[in-house]
Amino acid sequence: MPLAATIGLIARLRRTPLRGWPTLELSVAEASAVYMLSFLVSAALGVVRQVLLNARFGLGAEATAYYAAFRLPETVATLIAGGTLTNALIPVLLRVTVRDGEAAGQRLVNGALTLLLIGFAPLCVLATLGAPFFVRVVLAPGFTPALQDLTAKLAQIMLLEVLLVVTEAALVAVLISRNQILLPALAIALRNLTLIGGIALAFAVPSVGIYGPTIGSICDALIQLAILVPGLRRRGYRPRLIWMPGDPELRAVGRLLWPNAVGGLSNYATSIVDTAFASLSGLTAALGALVNAWLLVGLPIRLLGSAIGQAALPSMALLSLAGNLAELRRVLLRTLLSALGLSLVAAAALILLGRPLIGVLFERGAFDATAADLTYRLLALYALGMPAYVLTEIAARALVARYDTTTAMLGNLVQLAVRTALLAVLLRWLGAAAVPLAHVSSAVIETALLLVVLWLKTR
Repeated sequence: MPLAATIGLIARLRRTPLRGWPTLELSVAEASAVYMLSFLVSAALGVVRQVLLNARFGLGAEATAYYAAFRLPETVATLIAGGTLTNALIPVLLRVTVRDGEAAGQRLVNGALTLLLIGFAPLCVLATLGAPFFVRVVLAPGFTPALQDLTAKLAQIMLLEVLLVVTEAALVAVLISRNQILLPALAIALRNLTLIGGIALAFAVPSVGIYGPTIGSICDALIQLAILVPGLRRRGYRPRLIWMPGDPELRAVGRLLWPNAVGGLSNYATSIVDTAFASLSGLTAALGALVNAWLLVGLPIRLLGSAIGQAALPSMALLSLAGNLAELRRVLLRTLLSALGLSLVAAAALILLGRPLIGVLFERGAFDATAADLTYRLLALYALGMPAYVLTEIAARALVARYDTTTAMLGNLVQLAVRTALLAVLLRWLGAAAVPLAHVSSAVIETALLLVVLWLKTR
């Protein structure tokens, strides 16, 4: 975290009245510091959530149904959430606001939000009605009928969250476009808060069971949306339904959106593939162990790949714009080598210290030593791919600096195809271990593809 930027931001906050915080515009360095802090807080709450979830439900049937059910709303929302819509909307929103004024920018946001809600509302209804069939045939064909029924019920409840996530993704662009990121960062930091409350309710009232964290996830989305309201009101933004599908600026948003959306969708399709094959492994605890293992792998990916890549993106974009490809190659090489070294250290740490770390964090209550051992075996396999995961994050951002979002989409699709093929072959002999091994192998292929294209585009 940039120490000077953090100190400067604290000084600015002390000089600014509290009511002015929601619309305080930050520099790039200050915004980077705030985002890094929000990611760390979010990760800490995510670990607390998982500790409590493991202690209450272990790797039993309820936890397995919960993890599987989350895949369906997660996949539906991925077309828009995760920054895909926000990042596509921001450059067009800035152009419209500068050229035509604040009212025109707000009209664009309202038009985008209207199209999204009209498109996603029937999609959510269809997904809710089709959840039992989807779970039985696609998501978890290896589950028992009772476990499939519970998974479908949980997925139907979670689908209520999708429209809230879509709305938040559109509205947050209003603030981020002006570098007013304190409230969006706070929303990131406080994720999992009510989900933790739902797990606590399941401890206090055992009959609530897995429905506690399920309902808590919906309340999480409500809180994140509510956090944005003060900043939006101070900007004078008023949400309205405006039907303007032929607007050229909305079409521009769509052209930026679709490659990232397809790539993101294929990423989460791999999660569905992993869930389906894990259900066919014959081991009920496999899915929960995979989720726990990936949680620990995901933190260094975000702090190394995402943070380093995001920090280097502005300078790479400026060099690309200036046509200075020689300097761009040097910056990119330094960035990749730094990330590679750190990722190797992170991989070694997870392999060497993973079992005691799992013991300290998760091994209590319903999460016993057997569950911890299974989680560690899968964690060690996932960790082998750490360099590939991290380098992919940086390479994808470098391609964005070269105005290329299609290559990353194709890389995601290639990874999905390779992963599915490997799982079909390896599951019979390796069981649940086939999932992380297929993940690592397909990730290496995807990374190689991105790096080759990136080399060609920076010659």
